Amino acid sequence: MIDKIVDFCKLNLALNSVEYAEPYLSLNVCIIDCVYSLRAKYFQVTVPIVNRYAERFMNGNKLASGYTLNDLINHIEESGGTQAFASEILKNKQQLSGRLKSDICYELARKLRLLKIETIEDFNNFENTEILEITISSVKGIGPAGLNYLFMLAGDPDRCKPDVHIHRFIYDAIGENVTDEECQTLLTDAVKILKKVYSNITVRTLDSIIWNKYQIGNKYK
Repeated sequence: MIDKIVDFCKLNLALNSVEYAEPYLSLNVCIIDCVYSLRAKYFQVTVPIVNRYAERFMNGNKLASGYTLNDLINHIEESGGTQAFASEILKNKQQLSGRLKSDICYELARKLRLLKIETIEDFNNFENTEILEITISSVKGIGPAGLNYLFMLAGDPDRCKPDVHIHRFIYDAIGENVTDEECQTLLTDAVKILKKVYSNITVRTLDSIIWNKYQIGNKYK
């Protein structure tokens, strides 16, 4: 199975050409991007939402550093709560698992703060990844895709976001549907082999290459 994925990557993907968007430097924006990207069209929905938040609270610069989870919590509360934050600030009332995405952002920020996490540096330097994953997963609506994507946004090179594009890619490569957890395992194992030729590739870069290819509708039949 791994050999099929590796061969498919080599035949169909430009493994040496990856362009990344500039990374976020504040964990509050990572959370908003993560939650509002789930089951949504990224460029049409998620990007405008992140931009609205940045325009209102970050002087228009979503890549700015220095903002904390406490800031995000205060922004939501001072806006009148999660419903007002969703409708008046982000102008989006999408739900996951029967709850507003703004509720999910708020709960996630509060739970991470209980671990004394405020910044991306705090997140990446947290001493127990298992506890961090359990805490994030305890927020109803996040799921494996959201969990891994939050780590990716914070800079973890060994994660993929098992969204529809990754699932379609794996199906095209092996002819089977797999779980979100299997997506992570399969891409991780494929990268171990691909690194022998493409020394700079990571799970995150492979995810980006696949996503860029598939999000424009260029799938393999």
